[in-house]
Amino acid sequence: MITIDLGYAAIYAGLACLVLVWVYLGIHEQAKARYYWIGRRDGWNFHRRMIDNKVKSDEVFDYDKN
Repeated sequence: MITIDLGYAAIYAGLACLVLVWVYLGIHEQAKARYYWIGRRDGWNFHRRMIDNKVKSDEVFDYDKN
């Protein structure tokens, strides 16, 4: 009787571990994808701001105009 109960406990513990690993990996993949796209957005915004600053700077310091 004790061996059967220990067997069921081992099976349930293994299933619980598998479910926890599955949940962890799912959350991990979603977080990786989310922060990948956030990084892409931030990089693009930074690039756009740099180009805007360069265009404004070129307008102010346009020595060929005079």
